[in-house]
Amino acid sequence: MRGNARNKMGCAVVAVWLLLVVSPQVLAESVVAEADLKAIQLVIDGQILAFKSDDYNAAYAFAAPNVKQAFPTVDIFINMVKSGYEPLYRPASYFFGRSMLSEGEVYQELIISDATRQLWQVIYTLNQQQDQSWKVSNVLMYPYQGTSA
Repeated sequence: MRGNARNKMGCAVVAVWLLLVVSPQVLAESVVAEADLKAIQLVIDGQILAFKSDDYNAAYAFAAPNVKQAFPTVDIFINMVKSGYEPLYRPASYFFGRSMLSEGEVYQELIISDATRQLWQVIYTLNQQQDQSWKVSNVLMYPYQGTSA
């Protein structure tokens, strides 16, 4: 990994750790503005709705440039989502958990119930683009093992 990529990955790991472990009082300094939070949740809702309705072009439109670079076509992107993120691709239900801002990135937690009613914790990372829109730059998913705010 190059130095800049390693530093960015390190920041992401720390931010996720903070989101999962540190008390809400400590996170108060990293609060996401209400308008941004609403916009971010609309992006996530929009992408999940697009997945559920098989509107793959719409789902792909929510992806940030780094994701589109790694998955350069809609078909490649959707195949990755179907194979690696099935609970997110076809959630039975979900709700938003905690969110935090770190170095210009927003980390938004979702708790998802899949078709078998297993719970998953999903951490979306979103970046604001030059046109002020928010795009999904990363998604981490884990079996749910904790509590959410």
